[in-house]
Amino acid sequence: MKLKSIQARKVDMVHGPILKGILLFSLPIFLGSVFQQLYNMADSIIVGKYVSANALAAVGSTATITMMLVGIMTGFPTGASVVAAQFAGAGETEKIKRTISTTLYFLLGLAVVLTVVGQFLAPYIMRWVNVPEEVMADAMAYFRIYVGGMVFMALYNFFSAFLRALGDSVTPLIFLIISSILNIIGDLFFVLVLHMDVPGVATATVLAQAISVALCLIYVSHTSPYFQFKKGELVFDRKLLRDILRLGLPSSIQASITSLGMVMVQGLINSYGTISMAAYTAANKMEQLCGQPISGVAMSLSLYVGQNIGAGDQERAKKGLWQSLGVVVGVSAVLSAVIYFTGRSIMHLFVNDTDADVIEVGAKFMRIWAPLLFGHVFGQCFVSFLRGAGDSLNSMISMFFDLGVRTIMAYVFALACGLGFMGIAWSIPCGWFGCSIYALIMYRTGIWKRKAVV
Repeated sequence: MKLKSIQARKVDMVHGPILKGILLFSLPIFLGSVFQQLYNMADSIIVGKYVSANALAAVGSTATITMMLVGIMTGFPTGASVVAAQFAGAGETEKIKRTISTTLYFLLGLAVVLTVVGQFLAPYIMRWVNVPEEVMADAMAYFRIYVGGMVFMALYNFFSAFLRALGDSVTPLIFLIISSILNIIGDLFFVLVLHMDVPGVATATVLAQAISVALCLIYVSHTSPYFQFKKGELVFDRKLLRDILRLGLPSSIQASITSLGMVMVQGLINSYGTISMAAYTAANKMEQLCGQPISGVAMSLSLYVGQNIGAGDQERAKKGLWQSLGVVVGVSAVLSAVIYFTGRSIMHLFVNDTDADVIEVGAKFMRIWAPLLFGHVFGQCFVSFLRGAGDSLNSMISMFFDLGVRTIMAYVFALACGLGFMGIAWSIPCGWFGCSIYALIMYRTGIWKRKAVV
């Protein structure tokens, strides 16, 4: 059967109805993000349901570290793909290929370095985030296996980011769905059949990522001229790398900043014991899941802005921002209501009925931040606009506001105000609003108008 070409799946971002183009493009990204979260949630749900609450705590105790690594591996190619999107808007085909090849070399090198460093530092990281002794062995095993698959994570996100930059958001979704299904099957097989428990779910995740990368490679090599390199074309362009790093490095930092902030708070979380750790693991998964429709539109907006600014149409780029905001504010209101009123039912997905304390703590934790989810919306959209326009510095600083405010307020609320574990929940929306305010100010200054690559 002949594979459908990338061109046939391309969404035109530069012409036609603005919101329709953004939503059509963002829908596969959103669905892909949901499957990505389900992919990650599968580990937590299966160990929580079929192993123990302590096993769930073990997976959760390293979640902020692993999510920070995911942020690096998704953020860098996402930022680099903005360079390709601007070249696509300007019609510079040859530079698109050079951007792809240069990013590939850099990303693979980065993945290898992170893998080696992660394996070596694993014991120190566990102590840094105060992992309790009763879950230490499982937490260490999960982390080391997960980090061992870093190259596959890097390659999947590389293919996905550049396919989206070229207008194809459907293909990455298809391969992610396949990978998610394989991951769930693998989790069940390794846990229920082989009884590998926590190491088993980590192994299933890495194998599923490897299969997804193989499928992506087969697809792009048959359908996209941008990924078909003749002898001498797979180059490392040091000059172009500067532009890629200017957008890719801040985007990578942005994508991992929230997790970095929570790494700094993880020790505080772990100090409240395994019940709070398990409750936080489940509640944090739901926070990430709620962010997916927002992130899907925001990612689409970033590429939309990049292509339109590359084509010289700043006004169309700004209209896309405000129309996108209108949609995701409405979506966030619905999600807030669902989380607030069904928190206990959601917790039952992660643990057994016998873990009543975990269910109660997790539901209460989610009810604190759920009504304020709209604060996350504004930050995501304005940051994505700045990134797409090429203003990677201010988009990164915006996320530092999220990190700084969230981290500081977690300790203030939990310790100084005496709110304990629930103080950490109150710090989450504080970070959202800090990010939103700074990003809005930077948008209003118009500095982004001078930041385009082309």
